[in-house]
Amino acid sequence: MSSKKLPPLSAIVAFDAVVRLGTFTRAASELHLTQSAVSKQIKRLELSLGTPLFERKGNDVILTSSGAVLYRAVTQSLQCIKEAVQQIDDCLAPSLSISASSGIASYLVIPMISLFRKSHAQIDVRVVGAQDRLNMKGADTDFAIVYGDGSWKDLRAHRIAEEEIFAICTPEYRDEHRIRCLADLSHCDLIELESNDPATISTRQWMRQVGYLGAHKGSIIRVSSYDLAIKAALAGEGVALAWAEALPDELRTRQLCRVCDETLKTGLGEYLTCPAARELTPMAQTLWDWVVATTAQQLVRD
Repeated sequence: MSSKKLPPLSAIVAFDAVVRLGTFTRAASELHLTQSAVSKQIKRLELSLGTPLFERKGNDVILTSSGAVLYRAVTQSLQCIKEAVQQIDDCLAPSLSISASSGIASYLVIPMISLFRKSHAQIDVRVVGAQDRLNMKGADTDFAIVYGDGSWKDLRAHRIAEEEIFAICTPEYRDEHRIRCLADLSHCDLIELESNDPATISTRQWMRQVGYLGAHKGSIIRVSSYDLAIKAALAGEGVALAWAEALPDELRTRQLCRVCDETLKTGLGEYLTCPAARELTPMAQTLWDWVVATTAQQLVRD
């Protein structure tokens, strides 16, 4: 296989313009060059490749088979470059970042930011999903969603959601297993979330904390994330726990339902936080003020 140097970029740009615009004259106008200069660039490219790229018909030009092959590669390459430049611009553009555990990011933060951007579309917000919720306070972002009681001396914190936990399943599973009260869960399949998240409790622990002290006789299905627990419940595999502050859409659409009336309020919650010593930028202050006002309105409605 012969080895050729890559053609000059200026010749590639001229080639792309001629193909798109159909004539050397229009290409020269777009590139702010003379027609002669564009012709020289194309000739240079053809000599470099050792094959003609155009057939001339009057003022118009038509790609040869070799020209068509090159143009496909050129358009793909230029598109990749444009996308890379856009990504760089996006990274350099002023924006805010919020870190949260994956479940809270999906079910609480994304809907919150979506609502925020309806009135502040000029502010870009990046949501970062974190696997280790135990180290959220040290997150390298503008804000972090931290779980706890809000008493952190080194953090500026505002509670955005109170923790409330209840049991869910599909209506079909509830009816099939004749679930009418908490005690009926004793013979049900329980979907239990296993993680290092400090907010995580097992379904059996929840049952005890809301008042059922008997034995559980059903099977246990263990999953490693909140998303998987919701999906398992949606698939009819059993009873899972749901957090009101991270409410699945399937509860609103009634694909899932609450199993019984019992609910657990721990007094803890999710807090929007940032280092107390950090001075907020104008954009960060805008988001902070909006969150404070929005949660205050929610408390009034409740």
